[in-house]
Amino acid sequence: MNVRLTLSKKTYYALGMLSAALTMAAALGAAVRFPMALAENLATLLTLLMLGFLASVKGTTKQDKKALVGCIVIQVLALALPAALLQHLLLALVWPCFAGWEKAADPRLAPQFRVLAAAEALWFAARVLVLLGGAEVLGLFMNLCGLATGAARGWLTLTLYRRQRDEG
Repeated sequence: MNVRLTLSKKTYYALGMLSAALTMAAALGAAVRFPMALAENLATLLTLLMLGFLASVKGTTKQDKKALVGCIVIQVLALALPAALLQHLLLALVWPCFAGWEKAADPRLAPQFRVLAAAEALWFAARVLVLLGGAEVLGLFMNLCGLATGAARGWLTLTLYRRQRDEG
């Protein structure tokens, strides 16, 4: 019996859905004071894998590869830089950059892009206030923003997954 494993964009978008789910789990865990650093790290890893695999799909144009590699570079820089404010800013840009790239190819993704960009901006502002500004009273709000951001990421990747499934 031969088992053939085929990987497609659907598979890679599924990685993005898993990343979004882990982001939501980490935000919920943090809201109840249960640290979930492993979930956050796995979400980051899955995002990088999704972006890298999408860039390697046969037939991806050079311009699209550059855009996806740009998203990867932003994520890696966010992980490597010592400045916390810059890290949070770069992390808040990765998914909107990816969503913007997808929206350029399919304008029907505009609602997902807008919701994702707004959620990321709100979560960024909340993280800066709580983690860097000392406004710990806003901790629950920050975690709810993280939950909303994870949901927005999940909505985007689910939409992309369904689009690939319907296209064949």
